[in-house]
Amino acid sequence: MKRYILTAGISSALLLSACSGPSTEEQLDAVLKDTFDAESDYRDTQSQMEELESSEQEKFESIMALTQEQQEDVRTNAEEALASVDERLELLETEKASIDSAEEVFQEIDTVIEETEEEDLKSDLTALKTTMNERFDAHEQFAAVYEELAAEQKELYELLLNEETELQVLQEKTVTVNDKNQEVQNAVTAFNEQTEQFNEMKNNLIEKMNADNE
Repeated sequence: MKRYILTAGISSALLLSACSGPSTEEQLDAVLKDTFDAESDYRDTQSQMEELESSEQEKFESIMALTQEQQEDVRTNAEEALASVDERLELLETEKASIDSAEEVFQEIDTVIEETEEEDLKSDLTALKTTMNERFDAHEQFAAVYEELAAEQKELYELLLNEETELQVLQEKTVTVNDKNQEVQNAVTAFNEQTEQFNEMKNNLIEKMNADNE
């Protein structure tokens, strides 16, 4: 088991040079700020997820170190780990709702694109929209595989609660969990890369717009 935290978030530093600049700047500024605000719950869940995953990892390692004679301790740790999975899934739902809200807010960029007369700027805004939508898709894929991982982990903890579970069964389930772990890690990497790409495109666009206003 590993920690899987979506470390990258969209940056909030917009730094548009003109407070009362052209309509396109003002509209884009509002869309980006509202999108950032909509993701506040997503950002808040990350530290809580990290704490739960770290604690759960410790419990799992403790279980693996216990002997058959310490079954009561095994049960206690396994039950706490099961509860931890449920807490993580609740946080994931909060995270998904936050990202969904941000996605809805961000679609206001369509208005910005439609009302922009400059073709180069319209093209840049369309590319920014595409990258952000790919980021939202990447989060959806992450959430789906994270839920699959959580289900496998719960099955593993439930096997640990059963004193009759054979070692081979535990080993096979552990392999399944590890394989799903890797899928989650790949999804995390994809989401973080999409976020970093969006931030870079956004910052370059803002620099370009500011330069045009000088």
